[in-house]
Amino acid sequence: MNFNCVYPSCDFKKNDIEEEEFLKHLNDVHHDEMLEASERESIPIKMIEMISVSNSTVFINSG
Repeated sequence: MNFNCVYPSCDFKKNDIEEEEFLKHLNDVHHDEMLEASERESIPIKMIEMISVSNSTVFINSG
């Protein structure tokens, strides 16, 4: 998959990587930000993680 990290302070952008590699990036670099959002919005951190992955996934139009 192709990912362009949704966090404004981040320039992570990679093509053809597994979702697990991007999850590692999120947890290594953005854990505190995700935890803060989780507490602020009163939703589980796993949901913040899922939303971050979804919003960072880039679909390339091949047609």
